[in-house]
Amino acid sequence: MRPILTLLFATSLLACTEEQSRPAKEVVAQVKSVADDAQRSAEAAARDAKQSAAAASAEADRAARAVQQSVATAEEKTRTGLDTVATGVRELGEGGVVTGRVHRLSNSRLDLSTDSKGPAELRVDGRTRYPLQSNVDKAPLLVGTRVRATYVVEAHVPVATQVEVLDR
Repeated sequence: MRPILTLLFATSLLACTEEQSRPAKEVVAQVKSVADDAQRSAEAAARDAKQSAAAASAEADRAARAVQQSVATAEEKTRTGLDTVATGVRELGEGGVVTGRVHRLSNSRLDLSTDSKGPAELRVDGRTRYPLQSNVDKAPLLVGTRVRATYVVEAHVPVATQVEVLDR
């Protein structure tokens, strides 16, 4: 009888334990559900972060290409500008001083009978200075007036920068 009593006691103990463990099993099931939800949320966040990182990387690549293109454009413009300046300096480097007597003077041209080596015809414009004449009209430069003309070459044309009267 003793084994039967032990069996009955063990069965009743097992029944109590099973009934008492039901709330614990429900809590475990809830915790498991929350853990599954958290894992899904973490996976979704990881996917979003990966997509954001890929988009940021693509934007950084586009920006880097734009910067490289801007640098190449700036280098080309600088190179072109330097070539232009070098050409201008070479042209402005040409020129010098010529002396002679005024043969003819108009609003755009000064013709000389030269005493020295240099061009006999110079272009004059609004930038041409006439020292000792107070930048007054060119009328005081009469035919036969001896002058010294400083000039530069612009686009292969000698241009007077200054015309100074030496004697009348």
